[in-house]
Amino acid sequence: MRAISIPNYDPMIVFQTCVNSISDENLRNRLSSLSNNIETAASNYQSKALSKQLYTFPAINCKNSDIALGSVTKQELTDVYSNQMVKQSKPARFYYDSLLQAAPRGRCPFCGMGQATTLDHYLPKSKYPQLSVIPLNLVPCCKDCNVNKRSAVAVKAMVQSLHPYFDHQNFINDQWLFAEVIHTKPASIKFLVQAPSHWDQISQARVQSHFSDYKLAARYSIEASNEIACLKDVLSQYINKWTENEIRDHLIIQANSYLKQHRNSWQTAMFQSLANSNWYCRGGFFDS
Repeated sequence: MRAISIPNYDPMIVFQTCVNSISDENLRNRLSSLSNNIETAASNYQSKALSKQLYTFPAINCKNSDIALGSVTKQELTDVYSNQMVKQSKPARFYYDSLLQAAPRGRCPFCGMGQATTLDHYLPKSKYPQLSVIPLNLVPCCKDCNVNKRSAVAVKAMVQSLHPYFDHQNFINDQWLFAEVIHTKPASIKFLVQAPSHWDQISQARVQSHFSDYKLAARYSIEASNEIACLKDVLSQYINKWTENEIRDHLIIQANSYLKQHRNSWQTAMFQSLANSNWYCRGGFFDS
C-alpha cells in the first residue's frame, strides 16, 4: 500500500461544481437542496476515517429508482459522478484528473504495482451514493484493484482494507509483507502477511484483509515469476565468478534498494526471500 496526502478540496465546492453543470433545472434544484446532507456526509466520513471506523458509516440500501435523499433517487445521485465528474467536457473533470494524478509515480496505491487509470470509491457508490463525488472517498487505483474489490463493504473494524489517505504510519513504516522461495522448477515465490507482533489485533487483521481483498498473493507471484526469469540470466553470468555469499550479497543489495523506496513492495519481499534461501544462492536459480 502507498500513502497519499489527504485531498484538500472542499467537498461542497466539488459537489456544487458537478451540480451546476446539469442542464435539467429540476434535477439541478433537487440536488442543490441536498447540500446540507452532502456536507454532513463528508464531515462524518472524515471523522470516521480518522478514527478507523468507516465500517460504521451508514449505507443507503435501496434500489436505483428509489428515493435515497430528499427527493433525489439513488441513480440520480450516482449519476452526478459518472455524468458530471468523469466526463471530459464537464468542469468537475478537473477534480477527477487532479485526484488521479495524486497516485504515487502513477502507480495504484492499493497494490503499488498497477498503473492508476481510474478512481475507486473506497466506500462504493452503489451503497453510499451520498459520497459519490466526495474527494476523500475517491482514490486513484488500477483497474485490477477496482475490479477485485467490487462493492465489498467491511462490517467490522478488522476487515477494513487499508485507506491510502488515512492509513499511514505503522502500515507504511513497518514491514508486514514477506515472501518465501518455493523449490519448484522454475523457482517460484509465495507472498504472505506477517504483521509485527507489537501491532494491535485490528491492525494485524486489516493488512491481511487488504492482502486478500485485492488478491495480492497471486498478482505479486506473477510479477515475481517474470523477475526471476530475468534474474536467472544475470546470475548465470557470474556463477563461475561469485561465491554463494557474493550472490547473496548481490540479492541483499537489491532488497535494500527496494526497501528504501517501499518497505512493503513485492520486490522488497521477493529479494529478501531469495537472499535468505540457501538453495537459491547455491545455484537454485539455474532451475528458474
